[in-house]
Amino acid sequence: MATRPRRRLALEAVGSTNTVAFEAARSGDPGPLWVTADRQTAGRGRRGRAWVSEAGNLYASLLLIEPAPLEHLQNLPLVAALGVRDGLASLPARPRPDIRIKWPNDILIGGRKAVGILTETERLPDGRRAVVIGCGVNVAYVPGETPYPVTGLAAEGLPADLDLVFEALAGGVETALDLWDRGQNFAAVRRDWLAHASGLGEACTINLPDRSLKGRFVALDEAGRLLLDEEGGARRAISAGELFLPDRLR
Repeated sequence: MATRPRRRLALEAVGSTNTVAFEAARSGDPGPLWVTADRQTAGRGRRGRAWVSEAGNLYASLLLIEPAPLEHLQNLPLVAALGVRDGLASLPARPRPDIRIKWPNDILIGGRKAVGILTETERLPDGRRAVVIGCGVNVAYVPGETPYPVTGLAAEGLPADLDLVFEALAGGVETALDLWDRGQNFAAVRRDWLAHASGLGEACTINLPDRSLKGRFVALDEAGRLLLDEEGGARRAISAGELFLPDRLR
């Protein structure tokens, strides 16, 4: 992917860049296609939450068509997170900020959330599977009244030029997708993801739909699930949930 010309649809205000990307897929776009917008009026995050989408930040979605066999798609959020982290880490800054991944795919700078990533899939009428990786990056604007600490690139000494940030982010995601190799090389992604994980080896809480689990985040398994050593001594593999770290994201 990294060797192909990058296709980008740059818009002003849209409801959601993910929605525009899916509309392109339904119209026959073969992907990969980046959709960016200056502002979103109906941005969304995980679990149906609204995503504050003011001007001054980057809203970018990547449309992929059949990016990997179905059994490997569960790891795509981890791939995307690695790519976004690496892309932002390539931006010039002095001193260099600490940019890490909070499982499964939030990007933290100095322990505060700066990027949210939402991956969505849809089966198209012709049978193809469309996958969209949506990224909301706090660049110049940092939302207030959030339930967890947040920051933005400019506040952390990183460039606030949106085109520069987009090029870095897109390059990082495309490189991570190439490394993943349609799911054939997840071991390399897992290795690099763990090298930049926030809270690895530390006490944490995992919120599931029906309960909370406490323990220590020890690793990702070969399938990309979080391995939690529970306080009672059992080891549990968790496919989906929300990770909370002491003194960071509460």
